[in-house]
Amino acid sequence: MVFNWFRKTTLCPSCDSQWDGNRCFRCGYIKKLSGRQSRLLEQIKAFFDPVTHSPEEIYNRNQLIPQAPGVYAWYFDNHFGTYFTVNTPSPQKIVLDSAANRDWYLLYIGIAGKKRGRTLRDRIGDHLNQNSEGSTLRQSLAALLGPEIKLNSAMQLNGENEKQKLNRWIFQHARVSWVRTSKAERIEELMIRNFGGNLRFNIKGNKSNTCRKELQRLRKSWRKAGK
Repeated sequence: MVFNWFRKTTLCPSCDSQWDGNRCFRCGYIKKLSGRQSRLLEQIKAFFDPVTHSPEEIYNRNQLIPQAPGVYAWYFDNHFGTYFTVNTPSPQKIVLDSAANRDWYLLYIGIAGKKRGRTLRDRIGDHLNQNSEGSTLRQSLAALLGPEIKLNSAMQLNGENEKQKLNRWIFQHARVSWVRTSKAERIEELMIRNFGGNLRFNIKGNKSNTCRKELQRLRKSWRKAGK
């Protein structure tokens, strides 16, 4: 009886995985949202068991993405391959994830909302078509992967050849999903507050991101090389 009681109080009520009693890193369940804000919770949970699309698919079929406000998420596989030091004597991998062994890791979320006047199609398209100034995600990837995929940092992804080099890597190692919602800013706030440690490419306002300072340094170095 004691074992059964203990089991009930230490397992997520949504997916039965181990959790901290507040939020579940496997399914996205957040206890305080389980009542009145159940719709918001369901939208958050959608990013933890997502329907994802390959970047190549949406690059070639832009109409697939809705012209609507919402939240989008980028997932990367466990072959990221770039290591750096994060306040520790040993290197760490940026896709380090304490949740579970998964094929794809949720590392970045972004929003398309009324305040910014951009749709999901606009924002996701930016991450596949812009230079590093037009997409902070592309800037982070370029700063991390530059030597590995032989990017010319002086070009800052302005040249078509440089864009395609990065896109080839993204096509192979990334997936994207989205949720249409008018509560994009609220979902972003809750995701960063509750799961910020996993969102390695979200830097602004994400104090839980242990990679933040190192990624900021690398991005600064990347931008400097383009001046």
